[in-house]
Amino acid sequence: MTMFQDTFSSSPAYLPARRKRPVCAVPEVNIALYEGRVGFNVIIPAMRPGENNARVRGGLPGYVGARDEAVFAVICEMVNWIDHHLDTCLTVQRISQRSGYSVWHLQRKFVQFTGLNVYEYVRIRRVISAAFALTRTRKTILEIAVENGFSCQTAFTRTLRNMACLTPGRMRRNFTGNEAWLIALIESLLHPARNISAA
Repeated sequence: MTMFQDTFSSSPAYLPARRKRPVCAVPEVNIALYEGRVGFNVIIPAMRPGENNARVRGGLPGYVGARDEAVFAVICEMVNWIDHHLDTCLTVQRISQRSGYSVWHLQRKFVQFTGLNVYEYVRIRRVISAAFALTRTRKTILEIAVENGFSCQTAFTRTLRNMACLTPGRMRRNFTGNEAWLIALIESLLHPARNISAA
């Protein structure tokens, strides 16, 4: 199994100023093994040309035992699959069916490796994507809610308020373009014991 290399992508998320609705790169999340421990890596696209993407490491790192390599590979694949299907209905049953493991086994191993259950992870991943879109794009709040798999704007607002202590409108007004705040939010989501100030 390869070790995670601490490198940064040099490809910026460039937004042409003349476009009416800019197309923005999105954050990517993966889990990787680093010095024998597992953790999440969130890659946040750079705001300006020539800047490096930011990387946030998080989660409650677990260990991969000698007999866990196959299931760890499946969990990595599921994290990647979730990343590309945030706009769809992502139930634990659907994800476990896709993985080939039972719900019980998938949940147990996911918690062992990441400290989060699958349902918690999906919610956190959606909030990361939504916070990024709110602070980096001009998409409507409803568009962002739908793109991240929320059934309606009310459910989206409730989830953001519960997990980030902000409504979507307040998040957009107060933190657009604030990279440090976005990184702090992601760290607090991946480490539930920590809280950020919504100042």
